[in-house]
Amino acid sequence: MEKKGNFTYYFILNLTVFVWGFTAILGDEIKLDANKIVFFRTAIAFVSLFILGFFIRKSKRLSFREILPLLGTGAIVGLHWFTFFHSIKISNVEIAVVCLSSATLFTAILEPIIFSRKFLSSEFVLSFAIIFGIALIIGFESKYISGILVGLSSAFCASLFNVLNGKYVKTVPTFEITKYEMLGGFVLMFVVLLATNNINRNLLDVTPQDWIYLSILGLICTTGAFLVCVWLMKFLSPFTVSMSLNMEPIYSILIVVILGWFRGIAPEQMSMGFYIGTVIILGSIFLNAYLKRKKTQL
Repeated sequence: MEKKGNFTYYFILNLTVFVWGFTAILGDEIKLDANKIVFFRTAIAFVSLFILGFFIRKSKRLSFREILPLLGTGAIVGLHWFTFFHSIKISNVEIAVVCLSSATLFTAILEPIIFSRKFLSSEFVLSFAIIFGIALIIGFESKYISGILVGLSSAFCASLFNVLNGKYVKTVPTFEITKYEMLGGFVLMFVVLLATNNINRNLLDVTPQDWIYLSILGLICTTGAFLVCVWLMKFLSPFTVSMSLNMEPIYSILIVVILGWFRGIAPEQMSMGFYIGTVIILGSIFLNAYLKRKKTQL
């Protein structure tokens, strides 16, 4: 039951989402390829969760049949992060985070299929609105077409692993889900780096600044934010949490602008179509969440 009127929990939740907003910024700042960023991020997150497992209340031991699908979903998480960071590298933060917002569109398609429920007409209407918003951005920002397509593939992967987690969370502890998914993402990136001959002595040739950014990405933006979000679920409703998560792209864009001001760097000028498309996409996401809440109250 959500504790109404407790400002502290809402503040911590939005602070956590604000921290996640730095994920895209860090991906842009780290001078490594996207596959190496994900390799180190998942490694740091898994090791930290593995160590934390010795200090928290023990949960049930998982069988190999339970672990295997989590590793597979972790590979999807790794692919999601890889395409997200790659989208940033070949376009910019704004394009990547707005494309990631379209995960709601893919969820509207995947969730009925995976959970064997009916397609909702409201989701179809809002999905078309999101498609229109994406089309506007593509039409006015055609120079970023590669980044947009990669960003949309990242949104699809994000939607897929979130829907799958919706099934796992009913029977598997959340801590174990995240730990093994981080391992799955790490294994995927290890295989990718091995296949591209990048597992060598140069792999650890990382600047001190990038090690700091990678540590922040793995420990604070992944492990720490996850643990705080799980703790907040004791006090806030899933709807409140999901609504706040939709603020991540907005926070990321605001952080880009604020950091640009401090550095004396003018933010990249985007077209009017980009901003109109962004408003349509984010508006559709919030409207979808509102309609779902109204339906649950009936």
